[in-house]
Amino acid sequence: RSRRVEVGHDVWIGHGAIILPGLKVGHGAVVAAGAVVTKDVAPFDIVAGIPAKHLKWRFSKKIRARIVALAWWDWPHDQLAQAVDDMRKLSPEAFLEKWDA
Repeated sequence: RSRRVEVGHDVWIGHGAIILPGLKVGHGAVVAAGAVVTKDVAPFDIVAGIPAKHLKWRFSKKIRARIVALAWWDWPHDQLAQAVDDMRKLSPEAFLEKWDA
């Protein structure tokens, strides 16, 4: 296994968090400030503590799967530019309804 840390898209890593080498932080995950990540973090998981442990999911299982399938992070820049206001204003469910073709 590689010693590189892999960080997915749309991940938030808090100040002073430590992620050990060779781990993966999935898309949309949140790592709390000061956390020490000692194992992979699942997509859209919120983790905190020493060692970091699951606190809760950002979204329901269905919404998580739909966001990964939509993969907005791979969109062309012009499409992203069109969607930015909706990303800011709409709930995840409403955004998916509008943009999930």
